[in-house]
Amino acid sequence: LHISVNIVPQLIPIQTFNFTVKEGLSRAINAEILNILHPFYSLANIYFVVEEAPQHGDIRYLDGDKLTYFTWEEIKLGHVYYMHDSTESKEDSFTLSASAYEIERQSLPVTIAVTVIPVNDEPPQLTRNTGLEVLAGEEADITSSMLNTEDADTPAEELVYHIDVPNNGMVALKEAPEESILNFTQAHINKGEVIFIHEGEESGGFSFTVTDGEHTSPLYQFVVTARPLTITMVTQEELMVFPGTRQSITSANLGAVTNEDGNEISYSLIRPPRLGRLILANDRNQYEEITRFSQTQLELGAVYYEHQLPEEPFWVMRDSVELTLSSQPAPDVRHILPITISYYAAHSNISSQLWKNKGLEIVQGQREVIDDSILDASNLLAILPEVKQDDADVVFEIKRFPDHGRITLGGQDLPRNAPSFMQEDVAQGKLEYLHDDSGASFDSFSFRARLKSEGQGVASPAEAVVLEEIFNISIKRRGSDSPDLVTIDMLLEVLQGSMTILTQKHLNTQDEDSPPDEVHFKVTKAPINGRLVDSLTMDPISEFTQEMVNRGQVGFISDGSLADGFMEFIVSDGEHQTEPYTLHIGVLARNLFLDKAPEIKVKQGDDETLVTEEMLRATTGGPVEEDILYKITSVPKYAAVMVDRQPTSAFTQTQIKEGRVSVRFVKSTSPRDSVAFIARSKAANVSSVLNITVQPLANIAQDPLLPQGALVQLDRKLLDATPLANKTRTSPTFTVIQQPQGARFVRSGGPGAGQPVDTFSQKELDEGRVAMEILNSASGSRGSVSQDEARFLLKAHGVPPAECVFSFQTGPYNASGVYPATLLRIPSEVPSKDGNDLPDVTGSPRSTPASPHWRGNMDWPNGGAPTTTSSGSSSHGKPHVYRRSNFWSILIPILVILLLLFLAAILAYYLIRKNKTGKHDVQTAATKPKNGEVASAETFRKTDPANNIPMSNMDSKATDPELLQHCRTTNPALKKNQYWV
Repeated sequence: LHISVNIVPQLIPIQTFNFTVKEGLSRAINAEILNILHPFYSLANIYFVVEEAPQHGDIRYLDGDKLTYFTWEEIKLGHVYYMHDSTESKEDSFTLSASAYEIERQSLPVTIAVTVIPVNDEPPQLTRNTGLEVLAGEEADITSSMLNTEDADTPAEELVYHIDVPNNGMVALKEAPEESILNFTQAHINKGEVIFIHEGEESGGFSFTVTDGEHTSPLYQFVVTARPLTITMVTQEELMVFPGTRQSITSANLGAVTNEDGNEISYSLIRPPRLGRLILANDRNQYEEITRFSQTQLELGAVYYEHQLPEEPFWVMRDSVELTLSSQPAPDVRHILPITISYYAAHSNISSQLWKNKGLEIVQGQREVIDDSILDASNLLAILPEVKQDDADVVFEIKRFPDHGRITLGGQDLPRNAPSFMQEDVAQGKLEYLHDDSGASFDSFSFRARLKSEGQGVASPAEAVVLEEIFNISIKRRGSDSPDLVTIDMLLEVLQGSMTILTQKHLNTQDEDSPPDEVHFKVTKAPINGRLVDSLTMDPISEFTQEMVNRGQVGFISDGSLADGFMEFIVSDGEHQTEPYTLHIGVLARNLFLDKAPEIKVKQGDDETLVTEEMLRATTGGPVEEDILYKITSVPKYAAVMVDRQPTSAFTQTQIKEGRVSVRFVKSTSPRDSVAFIARSKAANVSSVLNITVQPLANIAQDPLLPQGALVQLDRKLLDATPLANKTRTSPTFTVIQQPQGARFVRSGGPGAGQPVDTFSQKELDEGRVAMEILNSASGSRGSVSQDEARFLLKAHGVPPAECVFSFQTGPYNASGVYPATLLRIPSEVPSKDGNDLPDVTGSPRSTPASPHWRGNMDWPNGGAPTTTSSGSSSHGKPHVYRRSNFWSILIPILVILLLLFLAAILAYYLIRKNKTGKHDVQTAATKPKNGEVASAETFRKTDPANNIPMSNMDSKATDPELLQHCRTTNPALKKNQYWV
């Protein structure tokens, strides 16, 4: 027997699922949402009871009736629904339980959650639109209390305002106030992120709508009203100041407010006070003058008016300060603060209303004058008009005499019955206080001061002013203090060989209880460079008093040397003696010696040239040199004197020694300049002028010897400005500023050959286009040498011009001499009648065979021409020899003769081999040499006397200048039918 047992759960197992429903709609509760899991229970008759109804909806039957329970069968048929109530809720829930009454079983309660999908069906509602009030030109927040919109089914982040452009400003976000916006959300407003910046009209605003994405509100107007910011003075009391003190300026004197709380007001000084100044107290309790301050500083009591006492006494004076009050964007307000300076004004730290009441300090048992430097009531006279002041005076009436001394007037004690004295007595020094030598340390007397007019019966209001005060006297015990040397300058400077008076600047002591005549100086070590004397008797002294120093009675006489010295001394008041002191004595030289170079040369193209002590040095000649000051009195026109490469008007000898002084040309227009200066020591000075010259950057021959009557090539051997050309990358020019006496500069070659020239360039020199023609000496003995010179101005771009001198010597031509220049033409000498006085030239002249090409002026190769001599009929012709040096003029003819002999021997050998006999008058043509070569053989032939070339006397002056440019001293190549002579 097989028995099956089906075990059934005790509780009805229910499975539920949450579901979603749109706002205001319904959803069937079927087996997909509510299900019974066990088959036993699913076949039973099950009832579902609504334990907890939904809050935002109902459980309804198919026909719409609300249900509190339903069956499982109705669930399976889909007749039970959840109906949402269309509220703006986003979620809901309800609780069910299942029961099977027949079998008495039930389930646990289960809750089903409902998610509501909202539907945007509510339009936005504008709940607040109060408008905005803003300060003119300022910005203000647009808050939710001014502008607010609500929407039941739309969050604030999705409520968007769309605005038109405001007509009196712009709307922006706080994070970017410079960028205008035309839309923002309610969330921006709620967070305080929207601001309005006013600009323009006082009344305006903007139109706007609000949208939630589905619905848009009507057009609204947001009104913005601007109110101006104003500054108003609420208190403006006059400032009362006691003379010579500082008085705090409070809000009672300058009380200003704005119509907007919290706005700071600043004060700017337009017109400062005449009789004082405005000052501000800082954190360190120090005062500084100001021109601006704030309302806060004013309220803290940190702003003061400080009165500055004038030299003349007064009683009342008036001053004022003009200020500008500003607090943007409010318009500025001007205000004048009146100030009264008066002795009527109260001041807590001032006990006297007199012009001066300083009291007296006196040594025990001594007598002191009470003068107007410590007691002066002249300010009372200032109460009267000026016309009445001459007839009035101040009278002092003693109310209480001093306890430890006497008051005397003109040497007499004041009477006890009517003790009084006048301000005039005080001014004249007639009033004295005499201490009774008691041990008291303090004394005083009281008095009453008032005005008194001459010949006036009834007292005027001014005379009614009476001041009662106390004059305090401080008494110092005798001998309590030792003398103290308070001299700052312990150096006495004396002129060499003269006398100098010692003053309180050199020796001054301070002794509170000893008069100057009791303070003694005793010299313990006398100076070695002079002596101390009594200036009245001129007697040497070794001891003197402070009183003698104060009267100028002590002098020092220098012994005339420049050695420094010192004086050692002690100070004593009879009871106390100080340690030794030293007074140094410096001697100032009477004379100043200046040593300077004739000129300072600045090399052409150099940036600067240092001034050395070899160029400029001033000295006093003493063992210790003073630092000399050079003061420029006349500024150079084209150059500049510099210290540390900066233009200066003064420099010292020390700076010259340290290599810090230099000169440079700042204008490229002059080759020289000068600077006038005065050199000063402490006691002497000397004036002078320092010449500054540009040194040419060129190589110039030094005194070359040139033959008279010759034409000399002007080239780099004589003038060479190549260094300047390399430095400036230009071709420098020479301008003749002084012609030589025995020569002239001419063009060489070209159309203008032989023409005088005043200006030429380095390039022309290098191309051989400039020559110097040496003139024959018109006077002087034969064989004498003359000195001559030419001056040039050497110029190049960017550098100052320089003057250069070309010195040279001229003398008669010596054919055997060696000249340091290229001779384009040598001088000619007149021969004797027998033809034996020709120049001594190696080799004999040869006649030149006739040639149909000779025309007198031939174009010789390389500009060279052969030398010709005349025949016997022309014995007076002058030879013309062109050579670069006499050495070659001797060697070349010898080599030519040897070459001719060698060729003749070869020719003879050749004729013998041919066995030719007889004599034939045959011309053998020489092979035409190549250009620049010397012919290997010369041709000789008999010539008809009729065909002889006539020789003419050639003078150097008649030489064609164009031919001269081609002349050279090297051996030229021979053309056809030409030979050497």
